[in-house]
Amino acid sequence: MGLEFRNSFYAVYAFCRHTDNLIDDNDGNPKLQRVLIRDWKKRFLEAHKRGYSSDPILSAFIFTMKKYDIPIRYPLQLIKGVSMDIKKKEYHTFTELRRYCYRVASIVGIMLTYVMGVGNIHKAKKYAAKLGIAMQLTNILRDVGEDARMGRVYFPKDELARFGLTIKDILSLRKTSNFIDFIKFQITRARKYYEEAMRGLSMIHKEVRLVISLAFTLYREILQVIEENNYEVYGRRAYVNIFRKIALYFQIVFFGVPCYSSHLKS
Repeated sequence: MGLEFRNSFYAVYAFCRHTDNLIDDNDGNPKLQRVLIRDWKKRFLEAHKRGYSSDPILSAFIFTMKKYDIPIRYPLQLIKGVSMDIKKKEYHTFTELRRYCYRVASIVGIMLTYVMGVGNIHKAKKYAAKLGIAMQLTNILRDVGEDARMGRVYFPKDELARFGLTIKDILSLRKTSNFIDFIKFQITRARKYYEEAMRGLSMIHKEVRLVISLAFTLYREILQVIEENNYEVYGRRAYVNIFRKIALYFQIVFFGVPCYSSHLKS
């Protein structure tokens, strides 16, 4: 991976990370969160209009945006998505949840497709969107207990109802057979998004394909760990240990990205 790409990648990542941290680091204080995110958006728009900023994060990001012609609508959608966590504590349908996942996760990958200089940017953005949704769904599955303790449930209410569950069941950290079936359903869905996103790997330049493939595979492996943990997502946070990471790295280098079958019917 060249220095130019690394610097541009870090510029995009730093902007996205800082935007997200404005909310995460001040959880429980919605008034402060609103003030901080409004100020950040204002400073970003001013910097974008001027073409520079004294803020190192904004300066690097604006430079990258201008260099690769990243449309301003994408960082604005990211800010809008992150802002949803201030007051939105539940989702009624998967359509609502998917919109949130797109804004807070897919947007990051979409902006990076501009940096990577893929040939068919329109097609590449579709795969990036799929990967972002897959990774955010993985985050949600990994952090069920942590989110519930903060009074937040990301699972769609209508899908919970289909499995005989309610928001209250999740907030109460209640693990039942219905809950396990529900988690299995969500894991299958996330894997389906990973599989669809994987088709776009061939569009990425060879020098960065390995990096993206490794990040892709390590994140997806969290789903496997959740299964191995017998779906204990309330009190046990799934993670991929260092030995497993090394094994996956060599597997990708010598054999490519491993595939898992998906059986989602809806």
